[in-house]
Amino acid sequence: MTKPGIRTPLLNTKLSIPLARPALVIRLRLLKLLDSGLQRKLTLVSAPAGFGKTTLVAGWARSSGIPVAWLSLDEKDNDPVLFFSYLFSALNAATGLGELALNELQSPQHPPFSSLLATWINEITRLPRQLLLTLDDYHLIENQAIHDELAYLLANLPSNLHLILIARADPPVPLARLRGLGQLVEIREAQLRFLESEAGEFFQSFADLALDQKEVLALHQRTEGWIAGLHLAGLALQGRRDIADFIESFTGGHHFIIDYLTEEVFNRQPDEVKVFLLQTCILERMCAPLCDAVTGNHNSQAMLHLLDRANLFILPLDGEREWYRYHRLFSDLLHKRLQQTSPEAVPALHRRASAWHEQHGLISAAIEHALSACDFERAALLVESSLEATLMRSELTTLLKWMERLPDELVRSRPTLCFFHAWAMMMSGSPLAAVEQRIQILAGAQEAQEGGEMMPGRMAALDAYLSLFRADVFRAVELSRQALQQLPEKDRFLRSIMTWILSQASLAEMDPRAGSQMLKEVFQMAQDAGNLLIAVTALCNRAKLQMRQGRLHRAREILQQALQAATGPQGQRLPIASEALFGLGELEREWNNLEKAGEYLAESIELYRQWSEMASFDAYFPLARLRLAQGDVDGARQAIETACRIAQSSDSTDLDDVIADLQQAYFLIMLGDAAGAMHWANKRGLVPVVLLKKQSAIEEGLDYISDRVRKYEHLVLARLFILQERAVEALDLLDALLGLARGLKRIDLIIETQILRALAFQRAGQNARAIEALSEALSLAEPGGYMRIFLDEGNAMIRLLQKAASQGIAPAYVSKLLAISGGLEPGEQAAALSHRTRTLPEPISERELEVLRLLASGMSNPEIASELVVAVSTVRTHCKSIYGKLGVHRRWDAVQRARELNLI
Repeated sequence: MTKPGIRTPLLNTKLSIPLARPALVIRLRLLKLLDSGLQRKLTLVSAPAGFGKTTLVAGWARSSGIPVAWLSLDEKDNDPVLFFSYLFSALNAATGLGELALNELQSPQHPPFSSLLATWINEITRLPRQLLLTLDDYHLIENQAIHDELAYLLANLPSNLHLILIARADPPVPLARLRGLGQLVEIREAQLRFLESEAGEFFQSFADLALDQKEVLALHQRTEGWIAGLHLAGLALQGRRDIADFIESFTGGHHFIIDYLTEEVFNRQPDEVKVFLLQTCILERMCAPLCDAVTGNHNSQAMLHLLDRANLFILPLDGEREWYRYHRLFSDLLHKRLQQTSPEAVPALHRRASAWHEQHGLISAAIEHALSACDFERAALLVESSLEATLMRSELTTLLKWMERLPDELVRSRPTLCFFHAWAMMMSGSPLAAVEQRIQILAGAQEAQEGGEMMPGRMAALDAYLSLFRADVFRAVELSRQALQQLPEKDRFLRSIMTWILSQASLAEMDPRAGSQMLKEVFQMAQDAGNLLIAVTALCNRAKLQMRQGRLHRAREILQQALQAATGPQGQRLPIASEALFGLGELEREWNNLEKAGEYLAESIELYRQWSEMASFDAYFPLARLRLAQGDVDGARQAIETACRIAQSSDSTDLDDVIADLQQAYFLIMLGDAAGAMHWANKRGLVPVVLLKKQSAIEEGLDYISDRVRKYEHLVLARLFILQERAVEALDLLDALLGLARGLKRIDLIIETQILRALAFQRAGQNARAIEALSEALSLAEPGGYMRIFLDEGNAMIRLLQKAASQGIAPAYVSKLLAISGGLEPGEQAAALSHRTRTLPEPISERELEVLRLLASGMSNPEIASELVVAVSTVRTHCKSIYGKLGVHRRWDAVQRARELNLI
C-alpha cells in the first residue's frame, strides 16, 4: 500500500482520453444512449473484451463538448490511496479543481476517504457546468473499500456530475437501486454487438478488402457481432485470395483469435474457473443441473452466476438466467484447448451430457452427445426412439445427419433405422440408386423375418411414397391402400401419410368442396397423430384449392393457420413452415406487395434448405416472377437457372425437369425470346398442336406427368403464338383450354386463359371480343384482388384496361390496376401514353436501333452478339439502355413500344 505523506508519481497517460482511430462506424443508436445518460447518475458500459467499449465512450466523450475527467485503471490501482490520488488528479486535469482533496490525501494522517470525497464533491457543486467522470477498466478493481467509497459517491453525486463506468464485469455497487430509481443507463453486449450493416461498413475501412454481402453475413454470424473478432478476421483476410475458403474455416481455432482470447480472457481466470470452462465447453446450451452432471461437482449454479457477472463470453438464453451458452468463438477456443490438454476426458464428458439430456426428455441433444462420444450403440437406440417424431416435425436434415454419423454397418443391421433412413433419403431427393440400395437391404430383412410384423406394411408404404416421387400415381394409390390394410392402427405416422397420398390422387376427380372437406379430414387425422409434416401439408393443399377457386383471401387465412401449426416447442419455425411461407409469398406477389413477397419467399427458401435443396425447387419460380416485376432481369434469370440446376441434380422424377423447362420457356417469352421458347416447344413435342380435352389420368391411364402439366404447357405455348403474331393458332389453343378450365371449375385458369384470349383478340384486331374476354377475367379476379396477373402482361394489357375503363367495366378495379401500372388515373394514363408515343427523354442511337430490330426478329442475346460481332455482355448493356429510354423492363414490351413509336 502506498505510504501516506509520500507524493506518488502519477502517469499522466492514465488521465487522458485514449486516442483512437477515427470512428470507422458511426453508431448513432449507442451515441443516443450515452446522451440520455447525462440526465442520470450512472452509465454502465459492461461487456467482454473486444466489444469496443472504450472506443465508443472515448469517441463520444471527445465530441460531447463537456469537460471529461478520465481515469484508465489497472491492477495496481486497488491501493485506495493510489486510486483516489488518480481520481482527484483526473478532476484536476479536467477542471483545475481537486487540489485540496489531493493535498489532504498526501498528508501523513489523511482524513477518511469519505471526508476527502465530501471535499471533492463540494468543489464540483460549484462548477458552473456539467462534468463527466469516466472510470475505464473498472473490473480490475477488487478492493471492497474502493467499491464502498464509489457507492458513497453515487449516493451523493452532484447534479452536474455524471459517472461512466467501463468494465468487463458488473461492479459491486447498488445497480439495482439505481435502476429502480431510473438513474442508470446500461449499454451491454447485446447493444455493443455490430449489426450486419455495421459489420459491412466496418469492412469497407480495409482498403484492400472487398467483401460481398454474403461474405460479410458469414463473418458476422461466425463472430456474433464481436468487434474484435471482426477486426481480427479483417486483418487475417488482407492479402489473401482464398477469401471464401478462409471465411468457411474461420473459427476460434484461428491463431489470431486464439492469441487474443487466451491472453485477454482465459489466462486471466482462476484455475477453478478454467477447469469449469473446459469441462462445460462441450455443451451447446447449459444450466446448473446439467453442468453438475457433466463436471461431477455441485457448485455450477454459483459458477454460472460468477461467469455471468464477469461477462465471460457467456450469453443468457432466457429471462430467468437459467440457461446459457458460450460465445461461439470462445467455445471454439475452449474445445481446442480441451482436445490439446485432456483428449481422453472428452468421451466421458459427452456420455454424462447424453445421459442427463435423455433423463430430461431432450432426446435430440442426447443423440448429439452420444454421437460425439462415439457411443454408437447408445446413439442408435436413441435415434430409433425418435425417428417418427423427428420426421413428423419435418426435421429431415437432422435425421440424415444422425444417420451419416452412425456407422453404415450398424444402420444396415437394424431394420427400423434402415427403413427410416430410406424414407428420409427419398424425401430429401437423394439419388435413387442409394434409396434402392436401402430398399434391397430391407427386402432381405423382410425375407429373413428380421423386421417384425410391421415390415410388410412398411415396405408397401415405402414403395407407395417412392411411386409418388416417380409420378406413378396409379401404383402409389394401389400400394397406399395395401399399406393401410397391413399397417397396425398404432402406426399413425405412416397411416396418415398413406391417407394423404390417396387424397392427392383423388383431388383431380373431386368437386373442389369435396376435395377441401377430404383435406380437412386428413389434417385432423395427422394432427391427432402428432404428424405436423402431413397436417401442415394438408392445410397448404387446402389453401392451394382456395387459390384455384380465386379465393385468395381465404387461402391466406388457411396459410396463416398452417404457419402457426408449423411451430416448434421453442417457438421456432419448423422446416415444413416453408410450404406456408411459399404460398404466402405467391399471394403477396399477386397482390403486388413485392417487398413482403420477397421476405416470405426468402424465408421459405431458407427453411426448405433445412429440409433439402430439392425441396426449395418450386419456390424459385415465383421468385423469378417477382424479380421480373421489380425490373431485375438478371435476378429472375438467376432464380430460373438455380431451379434448373436443382432439377438436373435429382433423378427421383422427371416431373421437376419438365416443370423447370416450362418455367424457363415462360421466362424467355416474357423477355421476347421467341426462338428460345420455340426450341422448348419442339423439344416437348407441342407442335403440331394436339388440342386438350377434359380427361383424367387415373381413369384413362394417361401419362401422369403429361396429364398434370400439359394444360400449363399449352398456356405458355399460347403466349408464344401471341408473341409470334400467330393469334388464330393461339386462340384455338386457348378456346380448348377455356373449356377444360370450366370443366375443372378452375377459376384461376379461367382468369389467365381469358386474359390471354383478350391479348390474342387484340393482336387479331378483334377489339370487341378482346374486351368481352377481359371483362370475364376482371369479374372473376376482382373478389380475390388479383394484380400481377394483369400487370405482368405489360403495355398491351394497359391499353386493354384503358378501353375497359372507357366502357365502364369494373371501374374501381380497373382504375386501381391502371393507377398501379403507372401511378395515373385512366384519363391521365391515356394522355401520358399518347404523349410518350411522340417524344422520348433520350434518343435511341443507331446501334441501339440495330439491336431493337434483331430483338424484334426473335433472336436471343447470344445470336444478336454473333450477328453484331460483339460480346453478349455488350448486347445486355444495349438492352438495358434501350429499356431505360423506352420506359419498359422486358424485351417484348421494348419491341411493342418501338413499333408504337415507328422506330422499327
